[in-house]
Amino acid sequence: METSICSKRNEVFIDMKIMLSQMLDEKGVSQNQLAKDTGISLNTLRNLNHGRTTRISFDTLEKICDRLGCAVGDILSI
Repeated sequence: METSICSKRNEVFIDMKIMLSQMLDEKGVSQNQLAKDTGISLNTLRNLNHGRTTRISFDTLEKICDRLGCAVGDILSI
């Protein structure tokens, strides 16, 4: 599932695609396991997967990418 987030900043809309679900499927990792392995709350991961978030910290991105062995561009796209 690809999720879009639109953010308005200085009158410019940024449409960001989150491909976390695809990466989890590809790596065979569940949201529950990712939460346990990274210390990121399951609620935060679910919100990312369902487009119910307006921001993501660099720390969170780093933890996800380290655990999944991927780059930020593998899970986020503008």
